[in-house]
Amino acid sequence: MTSTQTVENVEIWSTILTGVASSKMVPTKKLLVLGDPSCGKSTLIHYLKNDPGPQIIKAESEESTNNFGVNNNYSNSIPLDHLDDDATNTLALGYSFIDVQDEENEAIARLGVYQLGLSAVEYMPLLKFALSTDTLSDSVVLIVLDWTRPWEFLETFQRWINVLQHRIDEICKEGSAGESWSRGKAIVDELREKVEHYLQTYTEPVPVNTFNMTASTSTSSIAPTPIPIPLVTTTTAADQVTLPLTQGSLTNNLGISIIVVCCKSDAQNTLEQTLDYKDEQFDFIQQTLRCICMKFGAALFYTSTLQPYTFHNLRQYILHRLLTTATKSYPFKLKAQVVERDAVLVPAGWDSWGKLRVLRDGFDCESVHQGWESDMDAVTDRQQPGSNGARGNYEEVITNPNANDQPLNTISPPVTCEDEQAFLERHFETLQHVSEMPNRKGTGAQTTTRPSVVGPLGVSVMDMGGRNEDRRKDAASDTLQKLSTSSSSTTTNVSANVTLPTIDTNLNNNPGPNGAGGPSHEVLNNFFLSLLSKKASSSGGSSPITNNREEMTALTSSSTLPASSGTTRRSTISRKEVHKELDRMRQNAK
Repeated sequence: MTSTQTVENVEIWSTILTGVASSKMVPTKKLLVLGDPSCGKSTLIHYLKNDPGPQIIKAESEESTNNFGVNNNYSNSIPLDHLDDDATNTLALGYSFIDVQDEENEAIARLGVYQLGLSAVEYMPLLKFALSTDTLSDSVVLIVLDWTRPWEFLETFQRWINVLQHRIDEICKEGSAGESWSRGKAIVDELREKVEHYLQTYTEPVPVNTFNMTASTSTSSIAPTPIPIPLVTTTTAADQVTLPLTQGSLTNNLGISIIVVCCKSDAQNTLEQTLDYKDEQFDFIQQTLRCICMKFGAALFYTSTLQPYTFHNLRQYILHRLLTTATKSYPFKLKAQVVERDAVLVPAGWDSWGKLRVLRDGFDCESVHQGWESDMDAVTDRQQPGSNGARGNYEEVITNPNANDQPLNTISPPVTCEDEQAFLERHFETLQHVSEMPNRKGTGAQTTTRPSVVGPLGVSVMDMGGRNEDRRKDAASDTLQKLSTSSSSTTTNVSANVTLPTIDTNLNNNPGPNGAGGPSHEVLNNFFLSLLSKKASSSGGSSPITNNREEMTALTSSSTLPASSGTTRRSTISRKEVHKELDRMRQNAK
């Protein structure tokens, strides 16, 4: 055998081996995960590796029976006690991979998962290892947001979109052969056309006639729906008529598939309890995210560890966008879901401004659309976005509770105290007028002003309690003076020498339950009135004035009365009898 024949035999075998290897080669796809630290990226990758399985909808007859080997919604979930070492990113650019297998456990693809540590400028050169001119067509970008900090959604979204835009611009400059053309720009333009065509040809998935039905927007009916079979199958892709994109859709075409993932959606319950979030705020957040995702042709997914099937839905959509080719389809069989606020699922190409307004009226899509453009211009120039942009309007509704500077509309205006002397001088006339009024208003008391020994007859007990001490002294003094002028000279001397402190002393020595103005005061009032109203029955022809004089003398005889000659005079009525009479009057009053 000559050397020439040996070389030919080696080339034949190498060609055969190369052909077999290429036929069995597993395609490799790229998955770039962008998100801030502690936003849930490691948990997300963990569930993408360990598929928790779809949501199983049970029939009503199965709800009351035991599950004999039947998996429920959480049977396939993997505990998060020990995350994979390669899932937890502690590097500037982390890497791990996911093997995708079919029903026969044969590998059909491998996903290379890249994680960028931060969105800082120093980390941007590392993106060339994840996204390049050769791998851009086989890549999908995940932008991860954290539901425990919903007030940072737009700020985080803007930063990572700016990082991604910076990398796409660098790819467009690769292989430049002149000012108007480059190899990278040609590839990006071709991918932009594919993204636009995908959105234009999006159709609602048809429910599959299987028993393990997946989640959809309508779960009330589980009856199988027959799949329509087209009658004519000769239509080619060139003959298909594509409709134009809807308003506000794909205005920023980066040429790559983007999926916005809002992790920890179960934190909405905590926000509702601690920060008093309402359904209006949750709907506003969803509408804002969906409106911005439309601009980039991006999909929107909410995920939660309490509902592991949300990770399965995301995994199926990622494989749909990566593994679907012109010759082979990997369909996504789930419909859009926007009703359940913690399991939102919006595929790219489904949404529109009309569907956004259906969720809740009053949302201004055009304002968010235009405000985002002004915000991105400021971010590109490394400036702070204005308060009138999309981010400013969003953060005005979804405020940061940890911010040091709260909005000005929540701060009460300062109060300047008026000078004390100026306040009193301004109200002096009003107070003087109130003090001269004969009766208090608003107490429900009668307005009778007929004087008595102690006070007015028609005034209630409550009003009597409100009288001051001087007014009671004046009323008693005037009554005693009237009695003294109408009596004889002897009576005048005795009555004139009866001082008011004696009456007040008896009043204070016998306080009622309510103080000096309580029932005891009313008892004394009734006692004096009874003495003045008695008629001369026991003395025959005696005058009422004489009888009143004698009874008044008997009442006041409990204290020592000064006489004109300087000696003391004692009454013939004892104190015990006076106190008995007072007790009897007090019991009658009660």
